[in-house]
Amino acid sequence: MSAVDPAGEKELVVGEDGSIPAEQLARLGLQPGAHLRVVEATSLPTVNDDLEGSLRDLPELEWQDFERGSELARRDVAGA
Repeated sequence: MSAVDPAGEKELVVGEDGSIPAEQLARLGLQPGAHLRVVEATSLPTVNDDLEGSLRDLPELEWQDFERGSELARRDVAGA
């Protein structure tokens, strides 16, 4: 079960014969005869930990740009 699953959802593994093992049901607090609703699971997009190239559309900044931004920030703080 994923951390993003809505609260209350349970994940069960169906056996090769189509049954759900009783120990799985018992572990979840379900008794024989419980009504279950089956919903199709959608796969979550894979997380790409590689950030290379993700900011390629940003302009190239020079040190002077950083200094100007820092000066503007100092003025904003001093004026507040």
